[in-house]
This record gives sequence, C-alpha cells and structure tokens, in this order.
Amino acid sequence: MKKTIGIVQINDTHANLLPHGDIRYTGEGFKVEILGGYPRIMTKIKEFRNKHLENLLVFDNGDTFHGTYEAVNSKGEVMLPYLNALGINAMTFHWDIAYTPKHLIKLGESLNYPILAANVYHEGTKDLMFSPTHTLEIDGIKIGIIGLASNIIRKNMPKPFWEGADFTNGIEEAAKYSKILLDEGANLIILLSHLGYPQDIELLNQVPNIDICLSGHTHNRIRTIEKVNESYIIQSGALASSIGYLQLTFEDKKLKNVFHEYIVLDKNVEEDLELLNMINEDKILSKYKDYLDEEVGESFIDLHRGSSLYGTMDYFLLDAIRDVTGLNIAFSNGWRYGGAIERGKLTRRDLYKIVPMNPPIMTVEMTGEEICQMLEDNLEKTFSVEPFQQMGGYIKRNSGLKVYWKIENPKNHRIQRVFVGNEELELEKIYKIAYITRQGVPEIYGKNHKEFGMDSIKAMEKFLKKSPYNRKDLDSYIPV
Repeated sequence: MKKTIGIVQINDTHANLLPHGDIRYTGEGFKVEILGGYPRIMTKIKEFRNKHLENLLVFDNGDTFHGTYEAVNSKGEVMLPYLNALGINAMTFHWDIAYTPKHLIKLGESLNYPILAANVYHEGTKDLMFSPTHTLEIDGIKIGIIGLASNIIRKNMPKPFWEGADFTNGIEEAAKYSKILLDEGANLIILLSHLGYPQDIELLNQVPNIDICLSGHTHNRIRTIEKVNESYIIQSGALASSIGYLQLTFEDKKLKNVFHEYIVLDKNVEEDLELLNMINEDKILSKYKDYLDEEVGESFIDLHRGSSLYGTMDYFLLDAIRDVTGLNIAFSNGWRYGGAIERGKLTRRDLYKIVPMNPPIMTVEMTGEEICQMLEDNLEKTFSVEPFQQMGGYIKRNSGLKVYWKIENPKNHRIQRVFVGNEELELEKIYKIAYITRQGVPEIYGKNHKEFGMDSIKAMEKFLKKSPYNRKDLDSYIPV
C-alpha cells in the first residue's frame, strides 16, 4: 500500500520575521528583491498541511534565534511564538547558541518541539547537552531524526557561544545513532544538520543508512535534489526567503520515490493573516519599531553579501570604520546573513541587518607578515578541499587592501602580492588596523588589541552624515 509523507525544510532564517531585501541571481547579475518573512512560510506550511493532513513534518536547521536587532535584544525570545505556531517537529543550531548554551536550553524549554544535537557534549565529558535523536511515527511509518549542530562554534566563535560545551564533526555520532534507530525499527532516517553542504556531502560519503539529509549553514539554494550514494540531500537557501519541500512515497514502509521543490517566497506567495496579526501586535517588535525605522542616510549602490569574494554591505561597514578611526586597513568576518538593501534611503534597521550584534570597533597592531598569514589562514578555511577544514562564512572582508591570489594553490601558498593603497605590503612593517569581532582578527594575531571607543552602528551613522555612500571598486580580492 502506498503512503506519502510531506516534509518542509526551513534553514538559516536568521530571525527574519518580516519581508526583507534579498539577492536574486539573474542574467544581468545580482538583483535585489523583497522576499520572505514568516507569514509566507506559514502560508506554504498550511498549504502542505491541507494536502498531507497529519502526514506533514516541518524541520528547522537552525540559525533561527539570531540575526535581527529584535532577536539579539530579546536573546531570541521574540521568535518563540512564531516558531511554535509553525508546527515544527525538531531543530538544531549554530548562531542560536550566541546567548550561551544555558540560554539556548532555556529557550528550548519554551518550544513545543525538541532541539537536537548528537555532537554537543558537556565540556570534558561524553555527556550530551541536548537530545541526540527524536522518533516519530507517521501513518505507520517510523521515522528517526538525528540532529547535528554546527561543529565550528568552539573553533571560531566568541567564548560565550561555547563555554562549557565541546563539539565534534558528527560523523561518529551519525553512524552510531543511525544504527541505533534502525535497530529500534525505524523505516526512515533523517539527518537534520547544520554542518554545511560540503560537510554533509562528506559525511554521507562516510556514513551509510541516512535516507534524507536536510542540510543547513552554507545558504545553498539547491533547486534540484541531489543524491550521495543512497542518501538524498537538500539545502533551501536562507533568510526566510525560500523553503524546501519533499514528498516521500512509501510502499510497504520502504521509501520508493522522492519529489523535491525549492520554493522562493516572493510576492506570489500571500502572507498568512494570522501570523501577520501576531507580528503587528508583537510588543517586542513594536517597542523598537520607531527607533529602527528612522532614516539615517542614503546609499547610491545596492548593499548585499551576494558573493563569496566581496560584499557591498561589508565595504560600507568597513569604509565607515576606516573613516571614524582614520586607519588605512579594516577587517570583518565574511558573514552570510543580512540579506540585501536596495539603493536609496537607509534606515537604522538596515544598519542592524549588517551587524545585528553592534560590536565595538577594535584596533590592533600587526606586521605585514601577520596580515599575510591571517589572510592565508582565512583563504584555507574558506576554500579548503577538505570540507571539515572549512570554517564557515565567506572570504574575510577587508577595506584598504588589494590581495592578488590563486584559489587553486595549496594551503599557505595562495597569496601572490598584497597592496595597501598604492604601496606594496611590507612584511616587517607594523600596521595599525581596525576590526570588529574576533572573527575579524583572531586574538592570536597582532598586539595591543584595544577598543576604539565607538560601536559599529554609530560609526555607520556618523559616516552617512558626511554624504551618501557610493563605491565603485569592488576588487579587494583579485583571483589571478
């Protein structure tokens, strides 16, 4: 007897409850379009729930409780009623742990579904911090779900994210728990992962028994489902701009067919009125609305993070930091969140899309040799041929340098030449540099790390008071 089960995947929404600018890929390049928001997600979930009734599952890959001003200021709590309304069955995490592991556990207590992480342990032990698996029975079909949180949290995130916790790459745990679930009678094994698309493919090459991998973290827009050995894998964009849908067909409790649809949440998808009313009446959102919607300046160019090699959002941020500090070089991390802002008037909400945590500006003294080594290290972490050596995010953003490099070269041999303005970088010279967060300049590099005395949002507002933002040179990193 044939049976069907529907699955909706949401991943890396970064707390984008509202419609927002995001990048569409076109024949003419990046195009900014207003997309997404949770009311559109709810519309599609209701549509699929009407189709599948009780046979619909909804999964969230994480990066859910962090990414907007309201989410950061409420430590994720603003998201709780909307997540519970969606009817989610399980989630895992990455930036969600930004408010400390203890706070994520507390948030989980207010959810009507479990947070899964088979690869996160209490520090120095083999005691799991979160549930590793979850089992559901749908129309007589037993489904086992394994959760894997991001494995890079302790490696490159601030200490509050990971204090008291250890993380693994999840390969051993995926193999262990898939076998346990099969032994317990599971007919289908789902891996709910925030490792990243390249990492999940590597895991699937090593771990049998996974039927479906719902992948998150790297914001891949997978329009056609892919198969790795006997496992199917999808990833469904990011920022609540798109979702993934699977229809699984079973015969005698065995998976026989998988239909996939990648769904862009554009203006053709109506917004669910019930969720819209919740948003309009939300006390946390209302509290900050006037402050966030105040105009603070103008940009003559679209601001986005559409490319691994550059982001006009980051140029704007770093040009502002250079302006207020008077320094020639500035660094930040290659963050993927933030969406896009169409050229025109800018509000304070737009600035917080760029850096929702509003970090303080830091300065540091670095030799030219340290700069080159830091860049080499980042290029390897971004483009390593070994998936589990990649550390997430795009190439490190900079303003003030031109880096000529060869992507195909091995680790520590990619950089050809580096220029500061019109002068070649001198390896023994000491440069004073501005940056934000330890992801911008890790503490192992340089000396005299100090706070400058201004935060990122203030720097951008001050910069915009001088003139509208405009930049034509987008070639800080030049592949040769």
